[in-house]
Parts: sequence; structure tokens; C-alpha cells
Amino acid sequence: MKEIASRAVKWGFAGMLIGPAAVYSMMLLVLYLDRRCAPDGTGICHLDVGINLTLGVIFGFILFFVVTFVRGLMQRSRQG
Repeated sequence: MKEIASRAVKWGFAGMLIGPAAVYSMMLLVLYLDRRCAPDGTGICHLDVGINLTLGVIFGFILFFVVTFVRGLMQRSRQG
């Protein structure tokens, strides 16, 4: 169980790097596709860097940790 948790924490830290990149990629895609964000649009689009990076880090860690932990438990139950 300890090795599963250790691996999950390591992948969680990797998710802290990948999460913000994924969040920003999705946000830029949405901002690009939204006509209101065009230069001649209404100008209501706002990209708050601090909040978005924080949420990306938190959700990236949680997602990678949970997926790795559950996969480790499933593999362990299949073997034993």
C-alpha cells in the first residue's frame, strides 16, 4: 500500500505541472472560438492568471493522484 501511495504522490506532482498547461490550453481554445473575444468584440473576456494557475495546479494534482491510486489498487486486487 505504501508503494501505491508513493507512486500516486509522484504522479500527483507531475500533474501539478501538466494541469496548468492543460487548463490554459483549453482556456485559450475557448477564448479563440468565442466571437465576443475578438478584437472588435465586446471585450468581456478576461484571463485571470493567478486563479487559473492555482486551480490548474490543484485539479492537476488531485486528478493524477486519484487515477494513479485507483489504478494501483485495482492492479493489487487482480494480483492477490
